[in-house]
Amino acid sequence: MPEGSDPARVTERLERVTRILGSDAAVADLLDVSRAQPRRWREGQRPDPENRDRIIGLDAVIALLSGFLAESSIPKWLTGVNAHLDDRRPISVLKEGRIADVIAAIEAQKGGAYA
Repeated sequence: MPEGSDPARVTERLERVTRILGSDAAVADLLDVSRAQPRRWREGQRPDPENRDRIIGLDAVIALLSGFLAESSIPKWLTGVNAHLDDRRPISVLKEGRIADVIAAIEAQKGGAYA
């Protein structure tokens, strides 16, 4: 089992992601699952490996953003157009499974780079 992917740890990550995004509906939309699914995961149902990895990745992105943004600004950053992603929204890039591109955009912004 990958580090940080045990069920209790995934639940903890899911709770943090839900708190930052504001609702189960926002998490479900990002992960492309039913709106009830995040609640089921928190209640003990295990996410499939793909969604487990997506939860872990999203939590990692949020952790990086927390290093230089206020929590209230993170959803705005995720849904705003980003020049480092060719004027795409980070949330859309994450939906495509391109976490590395989003992390690169975060690092570029932290470093003060302009696209």
